Amino acid sequence: MERVKNASSVVPLLLVLAACNGAPTMTATPGAIGFEEDLVGWHAASTGGKGRTASWEQGSDRDPVTKPNVLAVTSINHTSESRFNIYWTDTVRFEHGILAVAVRGDDGVIDQGGGPMWRVQDENNYYVCRFNPLEANYRVYVVENGVRRQLATALAAVAAGKWHRIEVEHTGTQIRCWLDGKKLLEVRDDTIQAAGGVGLWTKADARTSFDDFLIDARM
Repeated sequence: MERVKNASSVVPLLLVLAACNGAPTMTATPGAIGFEEDLVGWHAASTGGKGRTASWEQGSDRDPVTKPNVLAVTSINHTSESRFNIYWTDTVRFEHGILAVAVRGDDGVIDQGGGPMWRVQDENNYYVCRFNPLEANYRVYVVENGVRRQLATALAAVAAGKWHRIEVEHTGTQIRCWLDGKKLLEVRDDTIQAAGGVGLWTKADARTSFDDFLIDARM
């Protein structure tokens, strides 16, 4: 597959207003990670920016999808607006398949929300799909050598403080992304073709909780 070099062709402005303010009722997904067990091989890291790495913790929550725990950013530890806060593992390998995770944007003045990351080669090379309640949008990016490049975007009125489900299907070079059951993004990109790790992502001062992380890797 020839790599698309014209940036305008890989950033379709899907002007879709997703009806996400009425967040769906979340139920536990069979086989998903509910963050009740120790995450062996997972670790916090950062992409870009300056300062200490953000702190992530597993702990009980007032409204978990899978009781009793969630995984959350508990302390930002820096003031960098350009820093990406990540929590990931390379003990799980993902090239093709489906990822789905419940995400709740709890707080943040500069940024809110977040989402899953996959085909993670290291802290500076991966794909990520995220929503941002402050910007009312839903986007998929590739991060290459620490530089984030937008692949596709859609308007999405996502309520902060509520659980929303992001689902990503990546097969070959095709990426498709759903938000609360609505397919809003579809794009092709061949920047990272190798299998890699998986993880979770936020930006700047976003305090975000994650739960019910399904990883369905396929050969």
